[in-house]
Amino acid sequence: MAASKEDTLPILAKPAAMVPRRTKVIYAVAAVVALIVVFVVISLVPAASHSKTLPLHGNLPILTKNPIIGIHSHESSTYHDENIAASYVKWVESAGGRAVRIPYNASESELRALLQSVNGVLFPGGDGDPNEAAEIIYKYAIELNDHGTYFPVWGTCLGFEWLVQLQAKNNSILDTVDAANISSTLTFQRNANAPSRIFAFSPVFDVLEAAPLTDNFHDFGIFDTHFTATESLTSFYNPVATSVDRQGRTYVSVIEAFQYPFYGTQFHPEKNAFEFGEYPDGNLWKWIDHSYEAILTSQAFGHFFIQEARRNNHTFADPIAKHNSLLYNVPTSNRSYPTFVEVLVFP
Repeated sequence: MAASKEDTLPILAKPAAMVPRRTKVIYAVAAVVALIVVFVVISLVPAASHSKTLPLHGNLPILTKNPIIGIHSHESSTYHDENIAASYVKWVESAGGRAVRIPYNASESELRALLQSVNGVLFPGGDGDPNEAAEIIYKYAIELNDHGTYFPVWGTCLGFEWLVQLQAKNNSILDTVDAANISSTLTFQRNANAPSRIFAFSPVFDVLEAAPLTDNFHDFGIFDTHFTATESLTSFYNPVATSVDRQGRTYVSVIEAFQYPFYGTQFHPEKNAFEFGEYPDGNLWKWIDHSYEAILTSQAFGHFFIQEARRNNHTFADPIAKHNSLLYNVPTSNRSYPTFVEVLVFP
């Protein structure tokens, strides 16, 4: 049977029937009443724990809209130069920050001048104990905060371990863990007397307790029992989350200082969105979660750190020196693929 003219029309909704004026008025009144009820209910519900970031020292103002983060570079024993994985730079930039390099063996005078120019420091992953430059940076960051400058420091993986080692003044404090190439859940350590500033920043972090989204690539860490038994750590850092390694042992996975804007994650939030290493046959080099939820939490960590860096007014005295120092001027290399998709190389 031939199709009718109506059957051949595009798939569009038919026009709705005309609604009487009286019915429209009833609908409008009902909508207003419903809206009032919603506002009343919301006003009676206690504020959520994630409603805003818990400030360290009151509601500090934003002093820098476009913060610059100093990323500590690492030495390469293979190529005899220094490098920074591009994923750290992208992580900073994707949250609205910019990045400059902190040379691995910079002198104290160079480091002090540089830290007066940047708005925060990132210790990235890698291997080895903290060097002299890292110790100078850590001490000077404490000094800056003690003198009224809100200056954040972030440590990722090895950077987390450096924060622990530097604060304990003991490079042998770390434990051996079985947490290389594994995605893990977090268990939030809810301390009513010292609630987490990081996890109060966004409700998206809640998924980290339910799903194994954090990318871990470390053979060292610190067990929660070891951490809590070390007074130099418990007096300074709040262990706000833990994870479990393959052997069922619980280790600290996120720390934040009580009185300083210092933060560390034993996992890698920068990898979720930016590291896609594969072997020539297409097999993954490492297991990295690239799901929507994993990338969303990765971005939230970055936004938290960059927002902290906006709370000081450090800047380069010379705009040309600033421009020349920014890492988007540095070409990337794929020499370290598939370990890193791209690296920035400094001869």
